[in-house]
Amino acid sequence: MRRGSRSTLLSYFKLLAWFVEYAGVSPDDFVRLPKREVERLVQDFCDDYCVRGRRAMAANAMKALRSFLKANGFRVDELDLDGDYRWMRRPEYVPTKDEVYRMAAVAGLKWRAIILCLFQSGLRNSALRALTYGMLKDQIESDVVPIKVHVTEELRKIVPDACKEGVEYWTFFGREACEALRQYIAYRKEVQGGIEDDELLFPSDSRRVPRELRGKVPMDKWSLTRQLKRIARKAGIKQWRYLRAHSLRKTFRAVLDAGYVDGGQMAEDDKEYLMGHKLPGSKAPYHNANVDVLAERYMRLNWAPGGAGMSREQLLEAIKAFAKSLGIRDIEIKIRKVLEENPEMSEEEAVGLIVREELGIKLMEAKA
Repeated sequence: MRRGSRSTLLSYFKLLAWFVEYAGVSPDDFVRLPKREVERLVQDFCDDYCVRGRRAMAANAMKALRSFLKANGFRVDELDLDGDYRWMRRPEYVPTKDEVYRMAAVAGLKWRAIILCLFQSGLRNSALRALTYGMLKDQIESDVVPIKVHVTEELRKIVPDACKEGVEYWTFFGREACEALRQYIAYRKEVQGGIEDDELLFPSDSRRVPRELRGKVPMDKWSLTRQLKRIARKAGIKQWRYLRAHSLRKTFRAVLDAGYVDGGQMAEDDKEYLMGHKLPGSKAPYHNANVDVLAERYMRLNWAPGGAGMSREQLLEAIKAFAKSLGIRDIEIKIRKVLEENPEMSEEEAVGLIVREELGIKLMEAKA
């Protein structure tokens, strides 16, 4: 247990006693359980307090149990435990595939790329924040689809928990993510005049970081979660308060489980590998050596939006919101003016014309 005041230690022992009663195991048996079962029991116990409105108790319980696990040989920084109850409210909401695309539609260039890259790769929050432009530069600047993303322990030099349990694996950005990423990178190059290889793919926007240093400073994980919540709310998702970056990872898993467009199911080993889970025996080396085969299987999955997620009115509002996010002002006035001059145009076409005129054709025609 952690060192501290006597009252703190007594409080921690009480929480541990309540936990073992809740879990139905002795402390000795608890620490012998598989890691995932340990994670599940601890998270559920603490979340139960949070759901009942006792967030301070949830946070204290997480601290106590993490201290207990650390004292018993666990590397707690590598456990999949989310204990910051200041921002997270349970239960977690996992968006549908169409809701993810609705979020992307109302987000700006950077956040559209972040949302689609998280969703179509299943990357953890920490791994996405640790990627640099140089790692994917050649693929981004070509027409390749999908983009291959290699998660290695090198990422830990940037974000300490980026390669969980030291499991190295490959995953991919699908067609929609590639398109969004290339548009964002094209815009960023125009604004900055270029991107250095060691700059983050999605750097910090914090005003506390000097502008000249932001490109090499990772985003804060809670800033990412807060922004995703705002975008989910803007997209009309009622359960936006319960969404976080990890939720998109679960939507990714749902696509893996849904099977191939042309029939059949993806093998469980392939799914576990793409989730970044440790595989037994010699299976991981096999997958690492057959990335192209795995990419072909990945592309057979159904990543496309369902088409029934948004009405025409919702889609139009999303397009307008996207235009505003690019810095285009008075969009409604400009649309009316374009339609007066071109009565044969639809509103969607009018917005497209306005965006092309104000931001340049190069941005809108970035190859996918």
